[in-house]
Amino acid sequence: MHTISSSTFSSSAERSLATDPGLSLRPLRFAQLTRGWSADVTAADLAPIAASVAAPRRLRAKRGYLGGTAANVELTRMLEERPEDFGAVGQIVWGAEAVEVRPGLRPFADCLRVVEPECIDGLQRLRVIADLRDRLPREHLERAVIRLEIRCGGERDRARRTHDGADRCLNVSTAQDRLIRCPNIRRLMDADWEKGDFDPRRGVTAGPHGLRFSMADVTSALACLSDGSQPVAAHRAATPQGQEALWGDHASAVYRGLFHGRMSPVGVMRAVEAWRTARSALAEMPRKSRQGHGHLIEYAPELICWKACRWLPLLTLHDPKSPFAWERAIERDLPGRTVQAAESLVAHYKALHPEHGRSGSSYKSEAPKLDLWRELA
Repeated sequence: MHTISSSTFSSSAERSLATDPGLSLRPLRFAQLTRGWSADVTAADLAPIAASVAAPRRLRAKRGYLGGTAANVELTRMLEERPEDFGAVGQIVWGAEAVEVRPGLRPFADCLRVVEPECIDGLQRLRVIADLRDRLPREHLERAVIRLEIRCGGERDRARRTHDGADRCLNVSTAQDRLIRCPNIRRLMDADWEKGDFDPRRGVTAGPHGLRFSMADVTSALACLSDGSQPVAAHRAATPQGQEALWGDHASAVYRGLFHGRMSPVGVMRAVEAWRTARSALAEMPRKSRQGHGHLIEYAPELICWKACRWLPLLTLHDPKSPFAWERAIERDLPGRTVQAAESLVAHYKALHPEHGRSGSSYKSEAPKLDLWRELA
């Protein structure tokens, strides 16, 4: 592999764009491999390539710049705040008619001339670099080292064909997948679950019969028995979208209130049992109780479960030595308290918002709102 010394301020790529359809690059390192060329190039050297509006057409990219998508916003933030990470994630793939090695102005400073380049994958990344080139100093952009793969001949056709359908081969990482990076989650995984186990991707397996509770169930249960004075965590955990947002922000107060260093297997199981018991009590309430403002039971069950569990000693939830008879309280007392909480909240809801349920203010749209939950709590 060839090693290239640091570049001068003016970009050879920028000069070549104005003179011919090829591109000249000064990679830090490059090598000719089985399927083409591989080069480590700084963002500073790539900065001019996609700066013009005509760049997608000139580079024959399959689509133009997508603007402020979530991925592009994250790439922009990464290049601004963590340039080394920008180059560590992903690569740029080009096709080319040919790649030529040309001597540079100084020893061991060879250039690569890419003849008739085609951007097969990576235009969004190139455009993010181009948009930031006037806002970030060159020294900052030089800290982002990107792997550039260049394919020629038949390998160019293969790369184009496979990258066009590459999205069908990706298992995209989710916020739930990334829970395993949380040290508190890892600590809980390594704890003693006796005859069960815990994994954030699968949830909890417990008991001699291998009962399984999903991570969504565990999250809803912990939110239901959270010790906060407001049902913010319960509201966040009430929908799949809310749970994804909760799982994705490990620094938030809501996340740290549920997945903290004091978590224990016994606490998780207490929470799951209490949550399931409260939900079962709601499910057994007669249909007539769900009429009118009783739609709160249908559209805000997590609020009612949260309210029903306020009498439990929540600060000792994860304490294996808690003297409180958790199992007895959950089995004998919680069902009745859940019904009482439902009836009380429904009555309070009706008193505060008699207009709900009329035209333009449906129970379905109003009952799940956090502002209402705060008001009723």
